[in-house]
Amino acid sequence: MTGEVGRPSIQARPDARRVPLVVWAARLSVYFLLQGALLLLAYAYYGFDTDPQSFPPGQRLDPLHAAVHLLWGIAGTYAGFVRPQLATAFMLAFAAFYTLLAILGTFTNQHLGMHLDTPVNLFHWSLVFPAWAIGLYGLWRERQPR
Repeated sequence: MTGEVGRPSIQARPDARRVPLVVWAARLSVYFLLQGALLLLAYAYYGFDTDPQSFPPGQRLDPLHAAVHLLWGIAGTYAGFVRPQLATAFMLAFAAFYTLLAILGTFTNQHLGMHLDTPVNLFHWSLVFPAWAIGLYGLWRERQPR
């Protein structure tokens, strides 16, 4: 079976495999990589004492929080694109860390030096449940006999 330009179609390739959901989820962390990098560049340009509220909605992170997003973005991008076998471990670690941030931001005054206001806390809570679900699903799939 051939495609439009004479190449075999995906259905005809026996070596073509599906990318697991957990790998796609890890790949989405490229958003954190870009967000953290752009915000840190903005802080480097405008000064690290710049008020985060001067940035557009969705980008109002203090420099420490932007660095945290950059680090998680690097780790997730690496796991998703370079070492997909690490995607499940990444998703579970990501879920645990952001659960901690969501709890700290919502229920305590301890924020590990980050500015965790209501919109940021809501964003963290919106990440936590899907991250746990996808990470645990990936773990379950890895434990299934092949």
